Amino acid sequence: MQEGIIQGLKSDRLDLTDLLEVSDLLLHGQTFRFRVASWSMYPTLCKGDRLTVEPVSAPQLQVGELVLFHHRFPQGLRLLCHRLVAVDDAGPVPRLITKGDAATGCGEVIQPDQVLGRVVAVTRGWPWWRSGRWVGALARRVDQATERLTLLLAQWLQSTQKLHGYRWLMRNLLSRCVVVYLGVSEGTRWISYQPISRGGGDPFGFTGRRDFHLLAKLGGTSVGSLQGKAVAEGYRIEHLHVRIRYRGMGVGSQLLDLATTVAAVSGVPVLLASVEPANTAALHLFTKMGFRKTGGLRGNQISLRRDL
Repeated sequence: MQEGIIQGLKSDRLDLTDLLEVSDLLLHGQTFRFRVASWSMYPTLCKGDRLTVEPVSAPQLQVGELVLFHHRFPQGLRLLCHRLVAVDDAGPVPRLITKGDAATGCGEVIQPDQVLGRVVAVTRGWPWWRSGRWVGALARRVDQATERLTLLLAQWLQSTQKLHGYRWLMRNLLSRCVVVYLGVSEGTRWISYQPISRGGGDPFGFTGRRDFHLLAKLGGTSVGSLQGKAVAEGYRIEHLHVRIRYRGMGVGSQLLDLATTVAAVSGVPVLLASVEPANTAALHLFTKMGFRKTGGLRGNQISLRRDL
């Protein structure tokens, strides 16, 4: 993962589809931050607190530390931040036992390879949560009731995905809410991230043939990204990625459309890309956006071209 993508993810709220992004950050040996999204660690952690997590291996952990890990439940894979309460060395592979401070039952038994990192710093969120008076208790109860209502709404929305026109409706709604930011390269860093609108031309003086990075956000959360690399013929599209839950909602089309705008403003004649033959969804997306096969291969990938 490139540094621009990493910078874009550092301050976002992590989600169930973010394990690949988290793993990329850990492979770079960097700390990252995320917001607490539940009450499982109350009163140690409150919803909205921001945690700084550093990469760690299981043998380095100490009982009592807060650990970020992934765990599979009947409903699917989830990211959890709970306290390490014990280490079971009885078997051939040590097992870690974790538990939320607010939990009354048994905790989770996890394997060392489920560990993503440990918490090294906490930035407190909204102070009302921590109030010992009736204000804090009322605020927590209202939030918990809202969570239950949101869950019911999400379940209803999930059931509507089978209805005809669902994706068409969501695509039209999201296309008006997604904000795309354009960053340019300076050495090995991505800088000058500013919003760019569809069909808006060049809003802040993008000139020259410089590598660029597009980062799509929805409500402050990164939902997709695209990197354009300057090559001899023009620009090559690299690292086009849309998060799983937002695929088919028009995010990829919007990124490619804006990449074409940026390339045209810089004065290059052609936009290039390459797709693995098995990735039929990506191939359909590029074809829909005006790319055509050139007949050649780039390694084991299909070469695509769009003349500007």
